[in-house]
Parts: sequence; structure tokens; C-alpha cells
Amino acid sequence: MGKKDNASLPKGWPESIQYLTSPIYSPRLTKAELAAIRTRAADPEVGEVGEADLPPDIQPGPSSKVRITPITDPEHPAHGQSGLFAARDLKPDEVVVAYLGEVHPGGSGGDGGDDHALSDYDLWLDRPAGVAVDAARAGNEARFVNDYRGVPGLLRRKPNAEFRVVWDGRRGEKVMAVVVLPAGKKAVGRARTVGIARGQEILVSYGKGFWQQRMAEVVLEDG
Repeated sequence: MGKKDNASLPKGWPESIQYLTSPIYSPRLTKAELAAIRTRAADPEVGEVGEADLPPDIQPGPSSKVRITPITDPEHPAHGQSGLFAARDLKPDEVVVAYLGEVHPGGSGGDGGDDHALSDYDLWLDRPAGVAVDAARAGNEARFVNDYRGVPGLLRRKPNAEFRVVWDGRRGEKVMAVVVLPAGKKAVGRARTVGIARGQEILVSYGKGFWQQRMAEVVLEDG
């Protein structure tokens, strides 16, 4: 899908990145890989489908649930960049926004300059099938979600959201999404109904593998 006009872009969207309202697909995807992401998983233990449904309130285009905000705190690891913040209170387990990008064969870095292996925005969509989604060059608001590590002012040193695969019934395929973490068993009062309060930054865990790879890259750059 082509770049949207400025009137239909989220506030704070960078001009250098293509804004998507639906996924784009690498021409290198095989029929088997496409079939894998277009087949809904089943949970054999309960006899039900595996992925939850993408809610109908997740519509194409800019989301009213989030806003892209520059990070001005010099103590923040993403200082000088941007983060994704809640535009209203978000409930525990609420699907916030789909994570859109280029759906491509995983582990395909270095092929003809189409190097997803070096991307900081690449996530597995269906790891067993070897399919990933990369928002480095094209995506939506979800690409601005930061990792929780080192973020100042957190009441607890934990993420408040996660990446989760859901089922997009309109397109008939799996899609990655940013989802608020469930309320803990010990949650009381407001914490039972509000997972992320309005104005809070939405933070996930990129995983130890991400940071181990980045540390290795730093070591190589330092010689």
C-alpha cells in the first residue's frame, strides 16, 4: 500500500517511513509460507482455535488509542527518538494496535540487499513456518513501541504490554499485535480495570536475544 497523504498520517509520523494500513508482502514468500500465515492455529488440548481475534475496533489507519511522542528525557534509553504512549486508559488484555510491516521469509538477510537480519523492527510472525514481519522501512504506530529496560520512572521494572499473534478475520491471516498484559492475580482497585493509564508509555520486552545481538554488534564495532 502506498504512502498516505499527510491528513491521514498519525501525528509525529516520520516522512522517511512508509505508513501502512495493511501488511505488504515480500515477493520471495513461497506458497507454503503464505498458506501458513493464512491458516488459523488450533489448540489440540481444548479443541479451539489458538489465536484470539483481532477486535473490530482495530481499524485501518491512525489509531485513537495511541500517540507517537518524542522522548525528551535524557535518562531514557530512546532519548532523541520517539515512543508510543496511551491516548486513553487501556484495559488489561486489550489489543492496542496491529504491528504492520513487510511480511517476509525469516532468516533471509543479506539476499540482494534486502537485509532484514540487521533490522531492529523485525519480529517472528510464524516461527515454525519461518515467516517474519519487519517494520523498518514501512509500518504503523506499533513500530514505535520501546523496550522497558532502563526506562526511568517505572513503578515496577516490568513491561506493561507484549507482542502477540492474533487472527485478522477481515484478511484471513495471522497478524502481530501489541497487547496490554493481563492484570495480575494480586491486582486490586484500578489495576484490575486499567492496564496502561492514559499518558503512560507502552513498553514491551524485546527479549534477551535482541539485546545479546546488539551487544555483540557493539563489540564488533569497537574492534
